[in-house]
Amino acid sequence: MRLYLDSADRSALEPLLATGLFGGVTTNPLILQRAGVRLAEVPDLVGWLLERTRGEVFVQTTAPDEVDALVAEGRSLRALSDRLVVKIPATVAGLTATRRLSDEGVPVLTTAVYSAAQALLADAAGAAWIAPYLGRMHAAGRNGHEEILRIQRLLSGTSTRVLVASIKDSSQVVNLAASGVDAFTISTAVAHRLLAESLTEAAVGEFAAAAAALR
Repeated sequence: MRLYLDSADRSALEPLLATGLFGGVTTNPLILQRAGVRLAEVPDLVGWLLERTRGEVFVQTTAPDEVDALVAEGRSLRALSDRLVVKIPATVAGLTATRRLSDEGVPVLTTAVYSAAQALLADAAGAAWIAPYLGRMHAAGRNGHEEILRIQRLLSGTSTRVLVASIKDSSQVVNLAASGVDAFTISTAVAHRLLAESLTEAAVGEFAAAAAALR
């Protein structure tokens, strides 16, 4: 199981990364904007994240939706670290750029995926990962759970991994994991809900009281 944190907020990330439970961090321009991170500050953020995680850091391109611009930015981002994965949206230009970058050995995550057809195209482009947007599928009236399971089946046996994104509730992680999905990126808020269990906290309180009585 691989769990990633979908955030660029250092204060929110630091205590969660310190647990060692999360394999890396994913970002996109919206996440950077919410955290107040300017594009010029991305290299510093990447360095900070790499110091605190053993896994990958995913950074999305911000260039116009044009092949050469996306390829150039992908190369520049990858130059920051061999643990950086370039995120590119699943447009025609994005998939074309993914094919070129993949041929150069640059790992790419195809993002903003909403259908199994896009997953097949991402695999054809050599994408290392795809990120289907569960919550946004549901918001659009689609059955995101079933579509992600379909994507998982279609990509079984390929080198393209599924990293489920746009998760609104910790139960969605558990339900998809029970069906065989093994990689998720979640907000820090969802991460805290996943970690919380009131019955465990109550039991720990009882243990502490009993331990105190034994002293």
